[in-house]
This record gives sequence, C-alpha cells and structure tokens, in this order.
Amino acid sequence: MGHRMGNLAEMLKSRDNNFNFIRMVAAFFVLVSHSFPLSRGATEVEPLMAQLGITLGGLGVFTFFCISGFFISLSYERSKTKIDFIVARFLRLYPALLVVLVLSAWVIGPLFTDFSLHDYFSSKEVHKYITGNLKLKDIHFQLPGLFQDNPYPGINGSLWTLYYEVLLYAMVFALGVVGCLTHTRRVSIFFVLYFVFYTVFNLLQKNEYLIAGFQLRTWVQWSFAFVIGMVFYAYRTKVRLSVWMLTLGWLAALCSYRSPLFVEVFVIAWSYSVFFVAFNTQWFARQYNKLGDYSYGLYIYAFPTQEILAHTWKGISPVEMILVALPVALVPAVLSWHLIEHPCILRKKALASWLSLSIAKYSEKFAKYSSKRL
Repeated sequence: MGHRMGNLAEMLKSRDNNFNFIRMVAAFFVLVSHSFPLSRGATEVEPLMAQLGITLGGLGVFTFFCISGFFISLSYERSKTKIDFIVARFLRLYPALLVVLVLSAWVIGPLFTDFSLHDYFSSKEVHKYITGNLKLKDIHFQLPGLFQDNPYPGINGSLWTLYYEVLLYAMVFALGVVGCLTHTRRVSIFFVLYFVFYTVFNLLQKNEYLIAGFQLRTWVQWSFAFVIGMVFYAYRTKVRLSVWMLTLGWLAALCSYRSPLFVEVFVIAWSYSVFFVAFNTQWFARQYNKLGDYSYGLYIYAFPTQEILAHTWKGISPVEMILVALPVALVPAVLSWHLIEHPCILRKKALASWLSLSIAKYSEKFAKYSSKRL
C-alpha cells in the first residue's frame, strides 16, 4: 500500500471496493450495540459510550449515513430522470421494509404475544404497526402483548433511522432540482450554510423541537455524517486518499478528545477512514462482493431476532445475544437480499419507464380535459 491511492473520482471508475463489507460491519455494530439494552435493560449501555460519547450502534449509523450521502448524490447525478431517482430510492427501501413489517405483525406477533389470537388480531395496533411504519414518520415500536416482559420491550427499535434517511434523500432531490449538485458554487454555498446552521444550532439549542413527528435535533445530529458524504462526492476530484491524510484526521480527533467538537472531528476522521478502507484494493474482498449486500436485511431483522432471544432465553448476556443473534438474523437478511431487494433493484428501470409513460399519458388526458373546460 502506497502513501497515496488517488482521488475519489479516480477510485469510482472501478467497481472494486469494500462498501458491501463495510455496510455489513456497520449493521453488525448496531446489533452489538443493541445487545446491551435488549439483554439487560435500557440503562445498560455498552462500554464504548463511556469512553467516546458515541455508541457502537451510533458509529454504525454514522457509517451508513456518510456512505449514503456519497452514493445518493451519485445516484441523483446518474439518474436520467427524476422519476428514475425516486423509483431507485423507493425500491431500495420499501419492499424489504414491507416484508419485515408484515412478518413482525402477522408471524412473530401471533407466535409470541401474551394476548389470545382473537384479541391480538382485533387490536388496531396490528394494522397501525404496518401502515404507520410504512409512513416512517409515525413509527410504532410496539405490538399488542408482545415482549412486554423483556428487559427492553418492543419489536423493532431500529426503524426510526429510516425516516431521517428518507428526509435526507429528499434533501438531495431538492438540491438537485435547484441545480446545486451540479453547480460547484451553489453546492459550496449550501455546505457553508449547512455547517453554519449546524454550529449555531448546537451552540444555542439544547432542547428537542418536535414538528409533526419531525425531531429537528435528531435530524441535525444524524445529518452531519450524511452531509460529510455529500461533501466527499461534490469534491471527489479534490479529496485524495492517503495515509498522511488518514493519520492527520485521527491526530485531530485525538487532540479534540473531551472537547465540545470531538464528536464532529471524530465523525469526519471516521468518514474519511470508511472511504480509505472502501477503496483500498489490497483489502478488497472480491469473493464477498459476489454474495450481495446483506446489510439492510441484517439491520432490519436483527432487532426482532434479539427480542425473541431475550423472550425465550431469560438472563441472556450481551455476548451470548451477539453470538446467537448474528447467525440467526443473517438467515432472513440473506433471503431478503436474494428474494426481495435484489430482484426489485433489477426492475427499477422497468418501473421507472412505466411510471414515466403513465404520468405522460394522464398528463395529456388532463390537458385535453382542461382545454375542453376552457
């Protein structure tokens, strides 16, 4: 490995990268982090939190978001139409989400609920669990009588991040519509305004703002890594991957330790490290990439798996939960990729084309109808 690997634009020319593996590690981080409260209760926090002020799960989510910021920007730029972009984002997220929600409400719920089947299915909460979580902003974490005696009651506490991820997709879409993503000066102005807003907000606002289910502080906190990914993409010809920059980033993080800026400096250093590792072909697991991207499946199936373990294995330790939950949750994750996620991704062009034709057809009919009325 040399000191310099080239810039991100050069690295993008090749499909040889470790992003699938890194996303899988990020999903594993979330599983590990959740194993502490899910086995011992809400007050049980993993050791990393006490040292860094960031949980391992938070680090996993930051990883997902910084990668998303980079590739969602790339996706918008490469999409032929805006409908192509929207369809691609929808198919990557919603089909697998719908399946895990249905399985949770109609399979896991009836199997493990304390309610009778009649009372369980008579509850409006079963229907709301699916419809509310599909809306994303109205996340439901409970099902009737399910896992109420667990150390951390609930069914899938991982879903809350999806709402904020979709909001960030919408932000990229809006920036693309107004021409920010392809205009260097405009995108630079956006980044400056964002970081000014981020800094001022964190200095002045200590409470959470709740607007129609939208938690502003939560969005600000998690958007940071996503915007860092956007910055890396916007300046991909200038962001060079080198051991020296990697070392400098971690030295800056070390110097800022225990300071108010530590988390931000740490996230920047971590994000740079993610791309450094992703494009380092010496670490490229070529055979692993042939398997598929199981990270989203692991992310959405790990929490229900861990809740089942906590329910059936009383007194399970965090380590035991990690060791058992990982291989068990991998089964639906693998099936989700091969049976749902990947087939849907392959059909995105066909769906986008059908939608475009349908919109054009109905727009033409509406125009004719309007002209007749006039």
